[in-house]
Amino acid sequence: MKKFFEKYDLFKIVCLAILVTVVLTWIIPSPTVANGMAGADSIKRVGLVDLFSSGVYGVNFFLQQILLVLFVGAFYGVLSKCSGYQVLVSRMSSKLKGKENLFVIFSSAFIALLTSMLSQTFVVLIFVPFIISLASKMKLDKLTTMLCSFGSILVGMIGATLGTEGVSYFINYLSMYDTTIDIKTLLGIRFGILALALVIYNFFTLLHLKKERKNKNEEVTLDLFEEIEETKNAKVWPMALFLIVLFAFTVLGYMNWEDNFGLTLFQDFHEWLTELAVGQYTIISYILGSRATYFGFWELYQIFTVMGVLLLFVKIIYRIKIDDFIEQAVNGVKKMAKPCLLLFLIFTVFVFVYWTPFTYTLSKGLIGNEFNPFLTALSGFVSGIFHLDFGYTSYLLGELMTTNFGNSLDIGFLIYVTMNGMVQVIAPTSALLFVGLSYLDLPYKKWIKGIWKFFLVMFALLFIIFALLTYL
Repeated sequence: MKKFFEKYDLFKIVCLAILVTVVLTWIIPSPTVANGMAGADSIKRVGLVDLFSSGVYGVNFFLQQILLVLFVGAFYGVLSKCSGYQVLVSRMSSKLKGKENLFVIFSSAFIALLTSMLSQTFVVLIFVPFIISLASKMKLDKLTTMLCSFGSILVGMIGATLGTEGVSYFINYLSMYDTTIDIKTLLGIRFGILALALVIYNFFTLLHLKKERKNKNEEVTLDLFEEIEETKNAKVWPMALFLIVLFAFTVLGYMNWEDNFGLTLFQDFHEWLTELAVGQYTIISYILGSRATYFGFWELYQIFTVMGVLLLFVKIIYRIKIDDFIEQAVNGVKKMAKPCLLLFLIFTVFVFVYWTPFTYTLSKGLIGNEFNPFLTALSGFVSGIFHLDFGYTSYLLGELMTTNFGNSLDIGFLIYVTMNGMVQVIAPTSALLFVGLSYLDLPYKKWIKGIWKFFLVMFALLFIIFALLTYL
């Protein structure tokens, strides 16, 4: 078995997860679900045709996420051709030399907070290659780099606060049965869980980094997009400005200003801007397009426009030849092919569950007729393994939750949110985890070895928090 996972371990583990899911559809009854209502149970088995057609449906569900990963590859593929980017990374890494602990803490906090507060989870990937470039220059080992980049996204999902599309969809579906739960339900507790997770996470990360410095046996991080040698006279400030502008648009576009803070400023501005007319022609609305929306309600694809415009400025200012520009963009896409293929495979798990929702049967058996925080947590964990779309958990279990949880629905909501994040830390169906492992060429076994202490401590503390909220 050990030799079996020595090569292409990520693909083999994902395929094993797919196989387990298919087998479960053959032995566990599942209801017919329509508009969130569960009907009679029956066995709905996934067959060969289903197996090979699931990818088409998976792409249909998650096309934006796959395109974002590819677009990030193209974006950094072009940036890697710019001496300005390499010099910026070198200068920043030089200033951070000897301050590796500070870099790890800041990076993990930055990524986790973005994940926790922005309305789209995958959009945070835009900044991960830059952090990895810095880590590579600083000669950090792969596991430390994984922990302060991709791993921090998973921590942000444990302490989801004002963000993540999964939580908002979870609330939307739950509102079909109960309208008392909103994005601010137990928000203070969720912020506390985020802070607690970050402290524990960085504690174990810094312990690993300290051990790695002593042993010096770990393989250092290789920058996937490091393409050229540095040029000392390169213009750095335009590149820094581009990254700042990208960050600003990301926060503006993916922070739900209206629902979270009651701000309608961006909606009002968008309406005013798109209604500006020359005669009877609203020129600006024509330029932006009919699918342009105001800040706070952006879909993933809308950041592509910002990245595309910035790439054009990069080409002009750094005088990249059109052939080189295209070549580097294509090379960047190629480098993200392996993570995208893993995404494609992982998304099929959700398709099987969507077709054959056996997780409803499992959760119904675990939840019972009265609210129990520990069984609810187990239900949330099991559901999270198979529900790549967290909103689907509420779509499938919303009626069950509102019927059986009673006055503890808010605690049940909190439990499902945090358990969904905990699943992402270790599960072979965690899309962002496997994108990160593939990107850094880090074995799954090494990740589990590096994360299990954090996982167990966090799991135990969450159970204590759930018990206190329920029984005190």
